Amino acid sequence: MDINRNTLPVKDIIPFANVDGSGNRTTIFVQGCNLNCIYCHNPETIKLPCEETEETKYTVEQLLDVIKQYAPYIRGITVSGGEATLYSSFLVDLFKEVKKLGLTCYVDTNGIFNREKIINLIEVTDKFLFDIKGINNLERVTRKSIEHSFDNLEYLLSLNKIEEVRTVCIEDYIDLEGTIREVSKHIKEYGDVIYKLIRVHYRGLTKDQIKAVKDSVPSKEKMIELERLAKSIGVKNIVTIL
Repeated sequence: MDINRNTLPVKDIIPFANVDGSGNRTTIFVQGCNLNCIYCHNPETIKLPCEETEETKYTVEQLLDVIKQYAPYIRGITVSGGEATLYSSFLVDLFKEVKKLGLTCYVDTNGIFNREKIINLIEVTDKFLFDIKGINNLERVTRKSIEHSFDNLEYLLSLNKIEEVRTVCIEDYIDLEGTIREVSKHIKEYGDVIYKLIRVHYRGLTKDQIKAVKDSVPSKEKMIELERLAKSIGVKNIVTIL
């Protein structure tokens, strides 16, 4: 899917963030996602733009004006969501202009995209922050019928375009150990790539989401076991968030 627009539907802009890629970054959250994850920490961004959603539509020039205010204090921008790759055509134009400011351009993605359709975005993106939801039965987590995204991960790794891979660790819904093993096999030769293991949490979740995940939160001991598993396979750069 590629939504071609002259404007970008933006749910929120965080001027200064240090968790969305290396350095201090301005993070832009788009409205709209192609998934509907059970534990989504930004559930208000899931719906595609419509009369029921509340977002601000920016042109490239308008977003540049915002970014220029923070440019002296940031290393770059990160476009998150929602799912940023839905707006690849707009982001290509935006990133080309942002790079003229001497800033880097990152994309935070769930990895579910047709890479041939976003090849221009891949070319102008410095780094991707890449989610791996699991290895099978993904509809339980994403509530969509999808396949895993390891082919896209491998492609971006081969281009040195991956800074971080993330797995939200939730029991019962996914094969946790199997997922950690598979991701680790893909990234173990890429020593600079961070593998972030995130213990599913309640922050930002709706009441229905909390009800759905409350019995599936891994223990701290389980998270440490998963970290050890990834290290045993050869992953060198692991961040575990409890």
